[in-house]
Parts: sequence; C-alpha cells; structure tokens
Amino acid sequence: MSLRVSPHSEAVAFDWAAAVRLLSAFNRHQDNFSPKTVSHAGYSLDIYDPKKAPKASVIFIPGLAIHGREDRRMRQLASALCAAGLRVVVPDIPSIRSLRVTSGQSHEVRDLIEILVKESRLVVTENVALMSVSFSSVFALDIARQGTLGARLKGVGIIGGYSDIESVASFLIKAKRADPYGKLIIARSYLLETEPGNHAESDALKRAVESSALNPKAPNPLCDLFDLTDSIQAGIYDRLNDADYCDDFYLKILDHLDNQWSGYRLEGDFPHDMSPVFILHGRHDRIIPSGEAKRLAQRFDRQKLPYFLCVSELLTHGNSNISMRKFFEVYRLLKGFAWFLGQIGRVR
Repeated sequence: MSLRVSPHSEAVAFDWAAAVRLLSAFNRHQDNFSPKTVSHAGYSLDIYDPKKAPKASVIFIPGLAIHGREDRRMRQLASALCAAGLRVVVPDIPSIRSLRVTSGQSHEVRDLIEILVKESRLVVTENVALMSVSFSSVFALDIARQGTLGARLKGVGIIGGYSDIESVASFLIKAKRADPYGKLIIARSYLLETEPGNHAESDALKRAVESSALNPKAPNPLCDLFDLTDSIQAGIYDRLNDADYCDDFYLKILDHLDNQWSGYRLEGDFPHDMSPVFILHGRHDRIIPSGEAKRLAQRFDRQKLPYFLCVSELLTHGNSNISMRKFFEVYRLLKGFAWFLGQIGRVR
C-alpha cells in the first residue's frame, strides 16, 4: 500500500511533463526562481513566480523548521514547484518558526490562509492548492475539511503528515528509535504553557531544540544536546530518558491535546466533497512514522475520497536523497506529483 491511487479520484489527466520539470529542478537544486519577499496582513511572504502564466497558486505552510520560509529545503521544493508552472506563496509564521506548539496556531493559520486567498495580488489564479509538511499538515487538512476556500481549492499536498496525533506523541515520547527533536519540541512547548516562570528549564530546552534543528540531516542523540555537567540540564536529560516519567508525561500530553492543543487533532469524518489529497511520506521517517500516511489513506478509502499515497525510500523527515539509480522509487515520486499537478491544474 506504499503507492496507491484512490479508485475514487476524479478522472483527471496526470501532468507528466510538469512532474518531470519539478523533479528535474529539485534534483539539480535549481535556484532560478529566487523569491520576491512582500508583506501582507503583518506577515512576511516569499513569492515564487514561474516564467509563464501559472496554472495554479500554491500556498505552502512551513513546518517546525528554525529557518521558516528561508529553510533551504523549503526553497528547494518551492523553486521546483515553480519550475512546474505554479506560483508559490510561502508565509512566515513566527509561532511555527519559533519551534513551538501553541494553542492558537490552528486558528492563526486558517485565518491567514483565508486572507491570502482573497488577495488577488498574491493568489493570482482561480485554482488554489495547499501544501504543508510534518505537524503543519494538520492545518492544511483542517482548512480543506472546513471548506472555506470553496471550489477554488483543487488539491492538498502533505509531506510527512499524520492521521492520529496520539499515536505520534506516543512514538516521540516513548520510542527509543524516535528522533529526539520531536520529544524536545513537545517538552518545551508543554513547559512554556504549564510552567511559564520556569525560565532555567525552558531556556535549556530551547537551546537543545535549536541545536537539533540546526543539524536536521541526522538524529541528534539527547546526550549531545545537553551539558550533562549542568545540574538543570542533566535533570532534564535524566527525566526524558526515564521510562516511567515518559509514560506519565504522555498522559499529560493527551490531556493537553484534549484541551489547549486540540487544533492538532484530526478527528471525525472528512466532507464528501473533500479536495484531492497527495500523501507523501518517507518510509524511514523517525519523527512521524510512515504508518501515519497509510492510516490517513485508509480513512480516505473508507469515505471513498480522492487521494494518492506515496511512501518513498528517497525521503526521511524533511530530507531527500533522490538518485536515478533507484529508478522505481523515482518513478513513484514522479507519478505522485504528476497526479497532484494534474488535479490542481484542471480547468473546472
């Protein structure tokens, strides 16, 4: 089930030519599409314009990356989408860029996207698509589920997203093989909301999160992210490695997800007219396991909704290693993007 086109997808032609341009530009790290930075509604935005009139406008919601819209991986993918004939708008969302989960993020992102879509100088096409990565995928799916963008929303693309936040939280907090980055973000976010006066521990966690974020190519062991000669940092390290503490901490996070962080849940059914969704995931993702992509596809299957699932060996969480020597894996990526580009570029 790691490559599947929903039988419920509308019969729209795959845009193979655009997909080839996208992957070719991405693999060459093409930077011919330098963004123009503008400000709107109090947010900075990077805009990538193709050389010809765009087929659709893509609003890309960044993930929990320290460089936000300026992240090298974000710019590489945005440039590749631009090479495929799309206008790409990437907002800078400070609360996400600060590497925190907060109670108001889902509403903030939804309100911002609605403002951007209404601004014809930014979203210059009738066709609109949303893309997002990692934990931010829930925002794009929630906006599509709300239906506030109407028929203009032609598709949603999510990379490294999830279906069940409880399962993801359990993995990040308890699993030995999980990348510590996710556990650190949860721990810091929770501490800032429940113990706002605990500056010593929040500062220590902030340094650890940022150190991990600055080296995203490989998981950073917890012991490398704390100064264990410092009593406060050593205490945090010991707790995060203690199984009983992690079990108790997980229960506290579940309670927080029921209340302050409820915007990160993706529960209930999707509407029957849900926009097509491209679900792309790295097979060996150690922050959000690839099983989450398959669970999300199963939910769409049960509701007979359009989607394309691609779980790829060429991706991890936010990183890629595309090699033509892995022809079949490259073909799977190509087919997924051809489907997505065909969906969002359709005339009606």
